[in-house]
Amino acid sequence: MSDPQKPSDPYDPAASGPPSVPQPPSYGAYPGAGQQAPGGDAAPGSAPQQAYGQPQSTPAGGYGAPQAPYGQPGQPYAPYGGQPSSPAGGNGLAIASVVLGGVGLLLSIIVFGGILGLVGLALGIVALLKKTGSRLLAIIGTALSGLAVLISVAVLVVGLVAAGSVRDSIDESSGETGGSSSPDVAEPSEPTDDASEEASSENAVFGDVWSYDDGISVSVSAPQPFTPSETAAGADQAAAVVFTVTVQNDTGANYDPIEAYSSVSSAGVEASQVFDSAQGLMGSPSTAVPAGQSATWQEVYSVSDPAQLVYQIAPGYDYDAAIFTS
Repeated sequence: MSDPQKPSDPYDPAASGPPSVPQPPSYGAYPGAGQQAPGGDAAPGSAPQQAYGQPQSTPAGGYGAPQAPYGQPGQPYAPYGGQPSSPAGGNGLAIASVVLGGVGLLLSIIVFGGILGLVGLALGIVALLKKTGSRLLAIIGTALSGLAVLISVAVLVVGLVAAGSVRDSIDESSGETGGSSSPDVAEPSEPTDDASEEASSENAVFGDVWSYDDGISVSVSAPQPFTPSETAAGADQAAAVVFTVTVQNDTGANYDPIEAYSSVSSAGVEASQVFDSAQGLMGSPSTAVPAGQSATWQEVYSVSDPAQLVYQIAPGYDYDAAIFTS
C-alpha cells in the first residue's frame, strides 16, 4: 500500500489511473500570482489577479506611462547660456524706422522728406526703448531718420534766405515800380537867374533838374505871379502863382504825363490848385510822351505867401516825389 502522506508518482507503474497533466497558469498572471501563503493570505509581494480580458493597470509614473502624441510640441528649451529668443515680430518698429529714414533721406530736398524722417525717428526711438528685436536696425533707422530731418530743415532755411534775397534784388532793380529809384539832383543845363543856389542832397531849388535812374527827369521853374480869370476855380487865398513843369522822357518807352501829381504849400499852409479854362490852365496833359521827347505844361496855385513856397511833384504813383523850394 502506498503512503497517503506521500504524493503519488505519475510515472510509477504501480500508481493507479492515468497520469495527471499540469494546468497552465491563468493569462496575465505573474509567477507566484494566486498562490496563497499559509493561513490563507496572499504571498508577500504578489499582486491581486485580475480577471481575464480586463485592462492591466500600471502604477502612476511607472513603466508604460502615457507619452505625448507624436508631432505635438514639447517644452521649449532656451539656448545654451542665454535667454529664449524673441519673436521675429520684435523687429517691426526698427524695420519701419529704417524704411522711413531711407525714403525721407532721398526726399529730404522737399518738406515731405522731413516729415517722413520725423516719423521714422520716433519709431526708431521707441524700438530702442522697448529693447526688443534687433538693436542694430533700430540704431540705423534712427540715424537715417535724424539725418533726413536735418537736411530738410537746412534746405528749408536756405530756400527762405534765397527767396528773400531774390525779392530784395527785384525791389532794388525795379525800384518801387518798373525802373525808378532814388532821385539824383543835377545842375540845370541852362541856369536861370532864379536858380542861383545848388541843389541840396534832399531838395532841389526852382530851375534845377531832378533825375531818376530809369531816364525820367523833372524840372520846375520859379513861380511867377498870376491873375486868374473870372471863371477860374480854386482862387481862394491871398495870391496866385504859376509854375512851369517840364518832364523829359529818356526811358526808351512812352511816358504818360497824366500820372504826374503835384502839391504846393505856402508858409506851412496847403495851397489850392487853380483851374482856369479861359486861359487853358487845366493841369498836366493827357497825351503820351514818346521816348526821347519831353512835355511842358503850367500849373496855377492859390497861396497865402508867395515868398515861401514848396512845390512837390512825382512823375507817377510809383516814383519818389521831387521837392523844389524857393
